[in-house]
Amino acid sequence: MIEQDRCTCCRPPGRRPSPAFGREPSAVLPETLVGCSSKSYFSLAQAQEWGPRVLAEVASDPEGATGLFCCPSFPLIPVFLETLGRGGGLVGSQDVSVYGPGAYTGEVSADLLAEMGCTFVMAGHPERRRYFGEDDELVGRKVAATAAAGRTPIIVVGEAEQSISPAKAVAQQFDAWLSGLPEGADLLVAYEPAWAIGQPQPAPADHVADAVATVRSMIAERTSGARVVYGGSAQPGTYSAVAEAAGSRQDAVPDGLFMARFGVNVDNFLSIVREVREVRARSGR
Repeated sequence: MIEQDRCTCCRPPGRRPSPAFGREPSAVLPETLVGCSSKSYFSLAQAQEWGPRVLAEVASDPEGATGLFCCPSFPLIPVFLETLGRGGGLVGSQDVSVYGPGAYTGEVSADLLAEMGCTFVMAGHPERRRYFGEDDELVGRKVAATAAAGRTPIIVVGEAEQSISPAKAVAQQFDAWLSGLPEGADLLVAYEPAWAIGQPQPAPADHVADAVATVRSMIAERTSGARVVYGGSAQPGTYSAVAEAAGSRQDAVPDGLFMARFGVNVDNFLSIVREVREVRARSGR
């Protein structure tokens, strides 16, 4: 007999699961965020080395591991919670079920991720939509399930093609995905135009700066607890170029970068951490 569906976004309010290890997400996200979604690149051995290397390299920084995060594949989440998470960094998941605990073979609930100590849960990535057929309704349910479990959604927004207006694409995504997000909830918005993902170069710096300013303006109408980062083939020089293109427009400078394959290499990740922190320190951010 199959249990009745229980979508976590419709769950009655109650006590949120306490993390077994890791920590509860803060009421306000760090002002600077540098993260990596490892997709399916990491082996177990690589995952075991990544967190300790990052922590060792940032140990002497005043900021330490604050604002650094990784979203590994499901089986590797405990590895990162025991290393990066215990050292002051944050850990997230690349996906989540819309259902709570129950007879849903192969699914991982937001409640379980919360109990483990995950801070972030990704939703809306173009690869999930392209390869697994996830539509706007499903993405919205995942965002709602994540928020209901007290976790912070990372929504990946942006236009599919370079000819499409970022404002139009992002407005449609916000309308479809954020209806179940409580007012004032934490949210991390990763602006990643699909046409820039997996490419040799990121989107042009002036394009990113304009899009980030647009995203900030639009998300401010929905929640005060949001941060905005850029992803999409982010690499050394990307953040500096966007900050320069933004000029005096503070709202056009992203709060950090979100990497994928480039950040799987720990030396690459650390080079981005140093760049982002240096640029933001020089500008007083």
